[in-house]
Amino acid sequence: MNPEPAHEPRKVLVLPVALAIAAAVLIIDIYTPQEMPPQYLYVLCILLTAWSPRTQTLWWMTTLCTVLTMLGAALWPPHYDFYIILFNRSIAVILLLATALLVQAYRRTHEQLRTLNHELEARVEDRTRDLSHAFEEREELNRNLHDEVLQSLYAIGLHLESSSRLQQYGPIEPGGPRAWVLQQLTLVMRKIRSYIGEQPAPETLPFDQALSGLIRDMTASGNTRFTIEVDKSLAYCVPAAQAAPLLLIVREALSNSVRHAQARHGTVTARRHNGVMRINVEDDGVGFDPADAKLDGHGLANMAARARQIGATYHFHAGPGEGVRVVIEVPLEKEAAVGEHR
Repeated sequence: MNPEPAHEPRKVLVLPVALAIAAAVLIIDIYTPQEMPPQYLYVLCILLTAWSPRTQTLWWMTTLCTVLTMLGAALWPPHYDFYIILFNRSIAVILLLATALLVQAYRRTHEQLRTLNHELEARVEDRTRDLSHAFEEREELNRNLHDEVLQSLYAIGLHLESSSRLQQYGPIEPGGPRAWVLQQLTLVMRKIRSYIGEQPAPETLPFDQALSGLIRDMTASGNTRFTIEVDKSLAYCVPAAQAAPLLLIVREALSNSVRHAQARHGTVTARRHNGVMRINVEDDGVGFDPADAKLDGHGLANMAARARQIGATYHFHAGPGEGVRVVIEVPLEKEAAVGEHR
């Protein structure tokens, strides 16, 4: 908030006060000896115009005070020393003009400072907004790189480990491990290129197929066997704006389970009920202490952030030796829910 300017008319009744002072000075000037210069008090009237919103008020008041200075001498009875009066009145007029010039310089400087202050505040607001936007973009890019690129590369590494005992100079069989690795590497490169603007992101599959494919790709080479239950009616009732973050949350949960859980069995379910989709990712592994996990890595924070972006509810249940269960609940948009009847 900007402070109110010093010359605000609604706070000081400039003109009435100045006129009252001018009338009082005129009366004093008439009834005092001419050797005394009470007309110098007209300076107060001119100084008051610094608070006036109009520049013309300054010069109108200066002219009035000059006329009153001369009038005060004319109204005095003829028993006076003419040269003393002339000297006093001349000095008074010069003083009034000098005061008016100083007030005008003050007003100009004040206006310039106000203009500079507004410009500076506008620049600070623009800079703050730009920095905030850049920070949000950086955080989003960090999540994307962590959840998509790093986890995709990790899944490729799992498949390379499972196929390390295969002959490396034989033909690549369609559907084989090496063919899958090449396919995944191509997808990762497409994602990176889409981040830097070289090409648009590839078209996405219906949500049920994308979710099922993601689960198979992330768990195919691990020791944990996952049971998959995906409601087929979710194919076209999940908007693209919600589908992409949901898949990334599931990817992160599966990656944590495969890498850290040491589980034998896991379950992934996705069901719809009363306009709400509920996704569960659960395993019977070693679990973890939630208090320690929040201090290590970005996975849990990224999942929570993505859930907030799409208005979803995210929470997890974990404990040492108790396995992990991640639950995501998201309301489906009415427009998208029409697709379930197609």
